[in-house]
Formats: sequence, C-alpha cells, structure tokens
Amino acid sequence: MSNDLPFFERPDLSPYLVHLTRRSSENGSSAFENLVSILLEGRIEGSTTKKGFIKGSNPATCFMDVPLSSLKYVLNEANTDPAKPRYEPYGILVTKKTAYKKGCRPVIYLSNAEMEQLGIDEDEKWRVVRLENVDGKGINWIHEREWRCKGSFDLPESPIAVLVKDSSEAKNLQKIISKHKRELISIPNSVIPLSILCQGLPYMV
Repeated sequence: MSNDLPFFERPDLSPYLVHLTRRSSENGSSAFENLVSILLEGRIEGSTTKKGFIKGSNPATCFMDVPLSSLKYVLNEANTDPAKPRYEPYGILVTKKTAYKKGCRPVIYLSNAEMEQLGIDEDEKWRVVRLENVDGKGINWIHEREWRCKGSFDLPESPIAVLVKDSSEAKNLQKIISKHKRELISIPNSVIPLSILCQGLPYMV
C-alpha cells in the first residue's frame, strides 16, 4: 500500500522544505549575499546554540514544512522587523525526498522538563524545539513545522528553486548565476520572486 502524501488534495501539505536566509551580524552580509554564498559553496551551514537556538552541542540545519502560499504568514511584520529580522524573503527549496535522504527529520516539540524526563542524550538535543504551552502566551513554534538535519546540509547540484524578494532581485540573481556558472556548486532550477508568490510583501516596501 502506498503512503505517498496527496499534496494535490491537501493545501496544508507541501512536497518541499524551505530554508530562509537572513543577514549576518558577524560580517555584515545581506540575506541576498548569503543566498549567493550558499549556492557558491553548495552548502547550508548548520546553526548553533549561540546563533540559532539549537539545543545541545551539535549544530543543525533548519527548514520549514510550510506550503509556498503560506510563506506570507511567516514573513509577517513581527518576523521581518528591519532592526532585527527573524526571517527575510530569501531562501532555498529542496524536495522532502531529497532532504529525508540527507538525514532531515521533523523536530521533536518538548518542554524543557519533558526533555529532561525523557533523558534526551546531549548528542540528540539538536532535534528538540522547546514547547511550553499552547495558550498563545507560552513558548510555541509548532506553526513552523520545522525539520532539521544534524550539522550542515549539502545541497543537490540543482536545487528545485531559490526564493528572492522581488522580480528585480530575481533578474539580478539570474545574471550572477549566468556569470559565475562554473563557480557555483549548486545551480537552482528556478528563481521565484516572493513578492509575486505572496501577492505582495506589505511589510517590506
């Protein structure tokens, strides 16, 4: 019996995982520049406890299981505050099949107390995201439906797509890809402007 998920029948499901990039406070690189760097290196570097709220001693690479049409709810006013953005409208899409083969799995949502009660090993704590309540006041990130893999994530040679802010930046990235084709480890099959996909980005004019 097949257990393929019927994506065409379920608007809340997606065959893709999304990794969104943002600016770097360490070296001043923009989210767009970081996206280009990822394509040049063919790798998404894993986040750490210091840089990405990853528990335990191991870094991990984070993705979201969010349908593309719902990214506008992730890129909301609170998450895209220019002073300290949690997310910016740049990123990479990979298929779930590819991600699964490379060790990506849905995270485990647990309270700190539950994590200790279950005796989660230090080496496996990168899998855990804190969940303290579901009343709208406690710590709760379930809506991001996060997937992670341990360490960095090596991209395929041809990722399904990359995401940029608007059509102007899509043209810019296409020029960069054309000019530096021999240098890029990963060349996306398509470049998607999020301003079109999300029918506008009202908080990012």
